[in-house]
Amino acid sequence: MARVGALVDLLLFYTLERSLFNRMVRIIGKTSLEVKRTIALWLVLEEIGYHDLIRTIYSYDNKTIEALSNEALQCLECMKPDALEPTVLHDNPVFQGLLDEPMNFRFFYYNREFIYKRYMHIMETVCNKIFGDTAAIEVDESGLRPVVRPFIESSSAAAINVTPRESNLNAEASEFHPTQSPEDAKTMFLTFSKGHPLTREEIVNFFTSKWGEVVEDVIIEQSRLGQDPQFGRILFTTSTVIPRVLNGQSKAKFLVNRKHLWARIYVHRHGGRAGGLLNRAKQV
Repeated sequence: MARVGALVDLLLFYTLERSLFNRMVRIIGKTSLEVKRTIALWLVLEEIGYHDLIRTIYSYDNKTIEALSNEALQCLECMKPDALEPTVLHDNPVFQGLLDEPMNFRFFYYNREFIYKRYMHIMETVCNKIFGDTAAIEVDESGLRPVVRPFIESSSAAAINVTPRESNLNAEASEFHPTQSPEDAKTMFLTFSKGHPLTREEIVNFFTSKWGEVVEDVIIEQSRLGQDPQFGRILFTTSTVIPRVLNGQSKAKFLVNRKHLWARIYVHRHGGRAGGLLNRAKQV
């Protein structure tokens, strides 16, 4: 019974994702596997700090969602073990209008080890549990048991009910993500403006000048000859530096030597099952 309750909590938490899955499979016409893979990647991006990404995507028209899904599947190709480094021909931005900073296929290639690890975890612990072959798994009328129901196509996407149930959620349930590694907890993802890269020394000097001797390491993307690096990571000496850098925001944007620098941190998704569901319920 405990395992059934845990699955119900999982289904309730991911109510919006289940509605998006049904829409993409039955209305847009994507295969269930394509949609699983797409939503798993979008959930990873939410962990990196692109908050409410799924909610924003859900608000778009079907044609736009299909285009974003196709881009997500291309991004996943860049993370395969045998993937080739994207060239200048593949340097086009992805998810334009959805994200407020530069992103392209090179971001996924450069960060493929970290992102793919999170992607596989979400596929195994979330997507494979809440999505079926033709429709998402539902919760029965009692709110206590998962069921498989035929998908009933509505006249519009807005007619799909995305309001989570709250009454049977176990607020004491444990979170369903793995613990951050010590290195993850003190790492930030860095993005530079195209054509205006920053050097390791510039980044170290900037953070040192503002927060003292807090930088343990800076790794800059090793780009192809003729390409400027656009991405990097900074590892701090302690995770306590990051709240000071973010200053209460989900991301930080700086001007370093007249060049833009964006910094984001990987975060646990919504802070747990119960807290995340309650926050979503207030927003729907």
